[in-house]
Amino acid sequence: MSIDKRRTPQRRRATPQPGQRGDAIRKVLLAAGPLSSVLYVVATDIVAASRWDGYRRAEQMVSELFAVGSPGREVLLPFTWLYTVLFTAFGVGVWISVRGNRALRIGGGLLTAYGLWNIMGALYPLTLGDEASIPMHIVATNVQLALMVAAMCFVAAGFHGRMRWYSIASLAASAVLGVVAFMAAPGPNLLLGISERISIGAFLLWAAILAVVLWKRPAGGPDNAGGPDNAGPHHQGAT
Repeated sequence: MSIDKRRTPQRRRATPQPGQRGDAIRKVLLAAGPLSSVLYVVATDIVAASRWDGYRRAEQMVSELFAVGSPGREVLLPFTWLYTVLFTAFGVGVWISVRGNRALRIGGGLLTAYGLWNIMGALYPLTLGDEASIPMHIVATNVQLALMVAAMCFVAAGFHGRMRWYSIASLAASAVLGVVAFMAAPGPNLLLGISERISIGAFLLWAAILAVVLWKRPAGGPDNAGGPDNAGPHHQGAT
C-alpha cells in the first residue's frame, strides 16, 4: 500500500481585488464627512466655549470662538486644519462615488473646494475688539457660503426622491437662518446665537446624511442610479 507523500494544498490568502481596495478607500473618505461634523460641534460649543468664561452659546456667534483674542482659539486653530483635511477628504469621497452623474460630480468638486476654503478662514479671522478685521473675514465667509449653497444645489439636482427633497429643505433652513443670524449680528441676542447654530447644524447634518447615502451604494456607473426608495443618484451620463 503506497503512501501519498504529496503535500496537502495550503489555503491561499484571499487578496483584496483592486475594486475592493478602491471601494474601501472611497468609504474611508466618505466617513470623514460625519466625523468632521461631530468634531466641529465638540470643538466649538463643547471644548472652546467651555474655555471662555461667560460665553453664551444661545446668544453669541460661533465665529467669536475662532477670533483672535478668544480663550478658545488655541484649541480651534489646530482643529481648523483638521476640519479642512477631513472635509476635503469627504468632498473627494463624494466625487469618486458618483462617476456617471454630472450634477453629483460637480457637487463633490464644490464640497472639496468648500473644505479647502477653510484655510482662508484661518488666514483672515475676526479679531475681538478690532473692526478692521471684519471686512476680509466677511469676504472669506461669503465665498465659503457660496460654495456651500452651490454644492447643496448640485447634490439636490443629482438625486431623485427623498434625498433631493431633504437637500432642498436643508439648504433652505441653512440659508434662511443664516440670513436671520446675519441681520441679528453683532448681538449678543437669542436670535443671533440660535439661528446661526441651526444654520450650521443643518449643513453639518446634511453632510453626514449624504455620506451615509453614498456609503450604502456602489461607486459610479448606472448601478447607483435610483433604488427601491427612489432616493438614489440620478444618472445623467458620464463626465
